[in-house]
Amino acid sequence: MIKINKSEWPVVHIEVDGILTLPDMEEYTREMDSLLDFADGKREKYGIIYMTELGDDQANMKREKEAKRLSTQWLKANRERIGEHCVGIAMVMPNAGKMVKMMRPIAKRSMKRMMGAPGDMFFEQELAETWIKEQL
Repeated sequence: MIKINKSEWPVVHIEVDGILTLPDMEEYTREMDSLLDFADGKREKYGIIYMTELGDDQANMKREKEAKRLSTQWLKANRERIGEHCVGIAMVMPNAGKMVKMMRPIAKRSMKRMMGAPGDMFFEQELAETWIKEQL
């Protein structure tokens, strides 16, 4: 399931409870396409706070092969579009301490290449909010 909240534009909040199956990924890409259409219409800078309550054990779960393929295709096709106005993507995983510690250095280096915008990972939403507002 994915929820996108644009009510605090230019800060967009995205909540995801896991994208493991092809139907999950299809819903995710539809919702993200809608967000990018909205952002294209605004033509101004924005930031994304991407929140998941998954724990360390859940965060390591593997996506179905077709879901992973769709994710890769969608990101490749939309990387430039994301980066056009998005100033940053803050990933918040309060229940995945080990994952955040391990992935944070990698995320900081690879998010822009993968998603078209700089990124960082956080344990707390407040820290992510502060980081996004600094990027704006």
